[in-house]
Amino acid sequence: MTITQSDLETVRSAVGSVKDPEYPDLTINQLGILENVVIDASSIRVDLVPTILGCPALGIIEEDVKAAARGLGHEVAVRFCRSPVWTPDRISEDAQQILANEYTIAITPRSGRTQCPVCGTTSLEKRSDVGPTACRSVHWCANCRNPIEVVRSREASDQ
Repeated sequence: MTITQSDLETVRSAVGSVKDPEYPDLTINQLGILENVVIDASSIRVDLVPTILGCPALGIIEEDVKAAARGLGHEVAVRFCRSPVWTPDRISEDAQQILANEYTIAITPRSGRTQCPVCGTTSLEKRSDVGPTACRSVHWCANCRNPIEVVRSREASDQ
């Protein structure tokens, strides 16, 4: 079977729309997990960048990606990449807004201070390095008195 550029674009669109198991309002494309869709010999390979190695959702994401491609009549191989390293910078702006507004989750910026998604202050106090998942920490906002989960970046300094 010959795989065309049109096939690749269709598969990329389908797998990019796979919902994240942890955030069902967001796709793996919005979260910056989808890295590439390429022809690998006579098959299609989907490259994914895990938010953190060992994430328990990786198996679910892999199966959902395969199912999305299978729904179009294509079998795909899924490869989890170690490079590039996932950072919160890969999260789209619309996804950042959804995380803030719907999940009360803040994003650690490369520079500057993390902003509370509830009240907007930047005076968050770190309470725990590890939150409900290994890629998030727990902070406390003294201004609005809410616990805030923060997706942290390996490049950002602790705030």
